Amino acid sequence: MRTEYDFSGMKRRKVKVTINLDPSVIRYFKKKAEETGVGYQTLINDALRRIVERDELFEEIKTRLLADPISIETLDLRLRERHAAR
Repeated sequence: MRTEYDFSGMKRRKVKVTINLDPSVIRYFKKKAEETGVGYQTLINDALRRIVERDELFEEIKTRLLADPISIETLDLRLRERHAAR
């Protein structure tokens, strides 16, 4: 067995950060971690990833809708109909 290892060529899959979170957030994720057997930091990462993915999807949909005048007209009509029904 070697006494030293060279990890300089390896890619890190995650970046170590320091972040301040509310105690209630930490309690929530630690409780979920106990229930699921998954680490609380992994659960926080997964929750943040879902937010990012949702935001990226929203941006893609918005870009496609704005590029299509028919979509905008249809959306406008449906929103007006829904508003009038209230």
